[in-house]
Amino acid sequence: MAEPAVRPVGRNLARNWPFAPPADVVGVAAALDVRQGGPLKPFPQPDTNTLTAGELWAHREAMEAAAASLLGHMLFEFSRIDVNLGLCLVWVDSGANLESLTPKVAELSFHSKLRELAKHVQLKLPAGSKRRAAYDRWIDRMHMARAERNRLVHGRWGIEAHRNKVVNVVGLPTGGGQQEIEYSIDELAAVNEELRSLELELRRLRTHWPL
Repeated sequence: MAEPAVRPVGRNLARNWPFAPPADVVGVAAALDVRQGGPLKPFPQPDTNTLTAGELWAHREAMEAAAASLLGHMLFEFSRIDVNLGLCLVWVDSGANLESLTPKVAELSFHSKLRELAKHVQLKLPAGSKRRAAYDRWIDRMHMARAERNRLVHGRWGIEAHRNKVVNVVGLPTGGGQQEIEYSIDELAAVNEELRSLELELRRLRTHWPL
């Protein structure tokens, strides 16, 4: 996935529109949930210069419904990885220290859990082995996904339908240090795809090469 565009905010572009999307646009968000498999369908990006005011408003509603669905799914996907990562840590050495490790691991942040996993990998798996390389790749990918997730859960959200962008703004409108991060709907969907891939890969690693 390409790095999302980041730029300083010259005006307050991201706002909250408190209304429920109509039923006919909810299906747009549902179509982006690819948990059942199959290729990811690109979200429509019409030439907004050719749309009427009503069509542009409907497009904005569809974008908000899709973005809200994807951001919600992102939280579910990340929480699954968090639980499985914790289980990976408490079951080291075939669960020999399960009872003592459980409360300790439960108190760790996600970042600390990744660091703990890296320690076990370095201690238990030979350098240069296929097992070691697989875990190292997973940890590197997960750090990148964690950073992306952190960006997504902070700030306030809005829609710039005329540019086919979902906008996240960090910082108060009264301050001069606001930062705007832009995503397309497809970029948000790609974040979820990566999280799903990471969750499946962690399961595979735990099954084939337990620590």
